[in-house]
Amino acid sequence: MAKATATTLAQAQHLGNQWIQNMALESFLVHARNVRDFFATAGSNDDVLATDFLSAPPTVRMPLLRSAAIRRRLNRRIAHLSFSRSRLKREWNVRRLLNEIDSAMSTFVARLRKASPKLASIVDAA
Repeated sequence: MAKATATTLAQAQHLGNQWIQNMALESFLVHARNVRDFFATAGSNDDVLATDFLSAPPTVRMPLLRSAAIRRRLNRRIAHLSFSRSRLKREWNVRRLLNEIDSAMSTFVARLRKASPKLASIVDAA
């Protein structure tokens, strides 16, 4: 889904359609936040984490997504009304974020493929 929304964002930027750009960017960032949280080492009791599928958490590098600055921006700009929202930087390095997401998910699926090939094929298809 992150790839699809990034593609839609690029197309909307090319066409100059601000409404579609805003919708695609927000959708992309929601997915980025979900992926970041999925690879967290802990969460709420009801959160789905990578560790729910693997005996040990996969080692994934997401320096941008896990940075304090991006964490703050994602937590303030996405699904959260705040007074500080308008003062936060508006530009996002979508390509770099997408590369981190793709790399993390590829690592996860490769590990999952060894633990549960059937489940890996379902996750990989999504």
